[in-house]
Amino acid sequence: MPQTLTVVHVPVGGAAADHPEVVAAVTEAAQRALASGSVTDSRAMVGGGTLSLVALHGAGERDAEVHRALWDALEAGTQAARAIGSPGLGDALPVDAFHGSLRGTGLSYAEIVMMERPSGPLVVLLATESPVGMLNLPLAKAFANPFTTPRLVTEPTMRRGFNFEVHDLDEPRKRMFAAPSDLHDLLRYAAEMDRYVIKSVVTGEGVVVAAASVERRADVLGEHGGDDWPVAIVRAGGDGPTVDELMAAFRPHIVQLPGGWVAPTQPRVLAFHVAGERLLDPVDLFADPSFDGLLRAQGPFIPRADAAGSGSEGTSGGWTER
Repeated sequence: MPQTLTVVHVPVGGAAADHPEVVAAVTEAAQRALASGSVTDSRAMVGGGTLSLVALHGAGERDAEVHRALWDALEAGTQAARAIGSPGLGDALPVDAFHGSLRGTGLSYAEIVMMERPSGPLVVLLATESPVGMLNLPLAKAFANPFTTPRLVTEPTMRRGFNFEVHDLDEPRKRMFAAPSDLHDLLRYAAEMDRYVIKSVVTGEGVVVAAASVERRADVLGEHGGDDWPVAIVRAGGDGPTVDELMAAFRPHIVQLPGGWVAPTQPRVLAFHVAGERLLDPVDLFADPSFDGLLRAQGPFIPRADAAGSGSEGTSGGWTER
């Protein structure tokens, strides 16, 4: 039976958000709100000034009941934080009422539908205060770079490569890039992280193995939207990169933030396991001491060219309306 994992990731507000008493109040309130009939298991986590909700269910993508439960959990977390003296989620809930879907709310969320496997690690990538396409590079490296994912060379099912669905957030269009054949075009667009986003990674058989958020807060809040908080889900193992290969794809890379300044950034990476209708508690993959020096390794990834943004000849074909 297919199962769906839905993840929502939002700023909680202020340094006080990580105080143990605030964390406990927010997570307990959110967890109670998620205990609905449509959600079989869930986790509510506060860390680094963010609230992340992870829900396992069988309702598929864009289910109104599941999205309502997640919205109620955010509101419950907000009220709990404010009652204890924290600013709560603040502007993270930019609309006044829920209208049946998380889409169009300015919240960062991702969903992936899957069939259960004997080993089912799910890796959740949580970025903070960065362009909406900040996760483009690690996704491209994990699924298209044999120097980080050797099984792209050694495994027959992976040698065929993957297809990347890229959304243009300035125009209502999307395009599929096949790797390795379209890799260079893919990277030219993926480098413009404030405009182009890798929405999903799909096998040659049409199975979605990675899904990411694609909504900009600025598109909902206008000039007051500020930074984005991207989230992605990767199904590790099987016909995709192993957890070890996925982790090899992470190096802090330079991103351009609103206001024109640049900085190195790195997401939080959590691994979950699905056991029937249960989510086993997550493991923080960067908690390994071997990653302690990683954040000092800065490398640029901004091979921007006018062609990427202007849609010049040679790179503009293949787009369809989304």
